[in-house]
Amino acid sequence: MPGAGVVAAPRALRIWVVRDMEPLPTDEGDRRLMRCAMLCNALAGRGHEVVWFTSSFDHYGKRQRSRRDETHRISDNYRIEMLHAPGYRHNVSPFRVWHNRRFARAFRAFADRAAERPDVIVADLPTTEAAEAAIGLARRWAIPSLLSIRDLWPDFFSDFLPSPARPLAHLVLGGFERQADYACRHATALVGISPRYLEWGLARGRRKRTDRDAVVPLGYQPVPVPRGGRDDLLRQLGADPQRPLVSFVGNWGATYDLDAVVEAAARLEGRSDALFVLAGDGHERDRLLRRIEVLSNVVAPGWLAAGEIALLLDASAIGLMPYRQGAPQGLPNKIFEYMAYGAFQISTLEGEAAELLARLGVGLTVPAGDAGAMADAIGEALAQRGGPNEREHIRTQFLARYSASAIYEDLSRRIESLAGAGQPDSGAAAGAGRS
Repeated sequence: MPGAGVVAAPRALRIWVVRDMEPLPTDEGDRRLMRCAMLCNALAGRGHEVVWFTSSFDHYGKRQRSRRDETHRISDNYRIEMLHAPGYRHNVSPFRVWHNRRFARAFRAFADRAAERPDVIVADLPTTEAAEAAIGLARRWAIPSLLSIRDLWPDFFSDFLPSPARPLAHLVLGGFERQADYACRHATALVGISPRYLEWGLARGRRKRTDRDAVVPLGYQPVPVPRGGRDDLLRQLGADPQRPLVSFVGNWGATYDLDAVVEAAARLEGRSDALFVLAGDGHERDRLLRRIEVLSNVVAPGWLAAGEIALLLDASAIGLMPYRQGAPQGLPNKIFEYMAYGAFQISTLEGEAAELLARLGVGLTVPAGDAGAMADAIGEALAQRGGPNEREHIRTQFLARYSASAIYEDLSRRIESLAGAGQPDSGAAAGAGRS
């Protein structure tokens, strides 16, 4: 039940939350809920009327949930407006751009015919199209808005352009940059999931930080770990419960370097104390499976349900974060997911992620793309770490800093404070919500 046991806010607000690309509580199967779903639960639990706008396309399953707009009632004061938008096969493609534009257009159309206006609009970046539409609408209606910066779109897009086209990236990406600039400039408040992300948003918006702007990290809500028949359940995933597990859970896509993981596993194949479990799916899967099938110490169970992920990570000595060189992530959700289950981390992310792992003593950082360094770090961690005391230390660090209950209650209060904070800058509506 959303928000059970939470003290309601002094005044119930009507809050619109605009966020595509996340699993929904109505999706089939045992899906992990992410930032927007947890925020909506927290807001509804505090007594607000919450409307979450998302698209009909399941970005993880690459399937259409519906061929039309649908309304899904989660509770008396919380509903999801699922707006139809076309799908795509590959994350980096013109069809995904078309999807993003159509979703933003569908949101504008819904807003134009809405009988009641919200008190506050909350939007995420990405996507730039939806963020501009949401913040533009708030500006046109003269109501406060909060923009949550979760990825540095479109700064890293040029990495995925063909090499000859990269010098012309600004011509290709100019529209996305203008959308991001507009949203960051005109949101009443900016929230970054890390200091770097907040600074990026302030720079994009050419604005100075105020007391409304804040860093609110990604929170995570651990899924209960199945206990009955634990070893049998692990064997069903292909994992030997008697061997230390080195696990990766995620999308087999462009920002992860799973080739380096497979090479590291090949270097450690002679050891009996390491079994690699690479869970997930994506457009790289078929190619990688051909490399994996010749290794005796790697299993690939495919896409896992939330309970299966909890079981796997709770049994894992090590969780892998093998991002490619130049990956845009700062403090990804995966850090906190692994921490929640007590897994020691081997990461390739520099900057804020490396600093956090070192400061809390919950992981090691190795150079991106260096399979030898990754193999050495895994061997060191297996030899020296993973005991009950260390797992408890990691879980304690998570609960003290990154549990969903603390994170999303804090973010909820920040959203509530905007309703009494006056209106956005009064340069009003001219040009609001372009594109």
